[in-house]
Amino acid sequence: MDFEFYNQLYFMRVSLFFNLFILILILPVWVNGLAQQPDSSGNEMDCIDRFFSSCKPIGKSDRTKLILKNKKTVSLKQFIKDFNPDAMRGNIEMSAIYEHAGFKDLDSSGSPELVIYNFTGGAHCCDEFYFFKNTAPGIFQFTAKMYAGDVCPTQKNEFEYGFSQMFGYFFTCFACSIWEDSTVTGLQYSGSIKLRYKMGRLEVVPGRADDLARIKTNLGILKKQPYVKMEDDYDQDNGLRKEFAYNLAAYYYSFGKSRAETRKLFDAYYHFPDAAKVWKEFVQTLDAVKEANDF
Repeated sequence: MDFEFYNQLYFMRVSLFFNLFILILILPVWVNGLAQQPDSSGNEMDCIDRFFSSCKPIGKSDRTKLILKNKKTVSLKQFIKDFNPDAMRGNIEMSAIYEHAGFKDLDSSGSPELVIYNFTGGAHCCDEFYFFKNTAPGIFQFTAKMYAGDVCPTQKNEFEYGFSQMFGYFFTCFACSIWEDSTVTGLQYSGSIKLRYKMGRLEVVPGRADDLARIKTNLGILKKQPYVKMEDDYDQDNGLRKEFAYNLAAYYYSFGKSRAETRKLFDAYYHFPDAAKVWKEFVQTLDAVKEANDF
């Protein structure tokens, strides 16, 4: 009998059961920790799938014509092919893409809009929503676009637009987050805004008093965090500056789009030595959000 073999087998089993025991102990804690992390998307693809399942689908033989922002007229099929190279090459079925395009009356006007979703295929970016209004039988004209927003359509036909794609690398790595610091407590997620489609345009749903209170509470917590000095432009912090940016962007859009008032809020809470540099970068990113979107 090979006692050495059985001895090794015994210790392998003991080690396996020990690891399973440790996993059982830490799994609930780990899952709970994940649940505490902010999620701007609200299970983004579930939201998107649910939204388009409520839309009137587009048939494979659909002959809808689109008038684009540049006034050029193209077929719906060609428009989808143009921003999806796989479809152009015939690598995927057009019917699969059509699952994320459909007709829905978003503003109860009696005339359904055409809504199209696309993901550009980057590691962390970017999603696109296109909106078209019906102007004649079989003709839909471009009205608005959302870009890079981790967009989650709600059951009220509103669209939650998160800032994690546009501000994801704001002085830090995309995955870096101040929320991972166990010493930082009391933060509430405030990195998104709500949009609604009305009369041919996207508009921001105004913020409420509790939204403003949440933003100010968050900024007050962030203000008390230790300063993370960055040695050069390639250095990254722990997500502190990004969390400031999320809250400031939400304030800017939800409370009047005033850069002056947003600057006052920034000055009231961001007292670190690099304030001028951070504000400049924030404004540049905010301008990029404005340029890429129609709201």
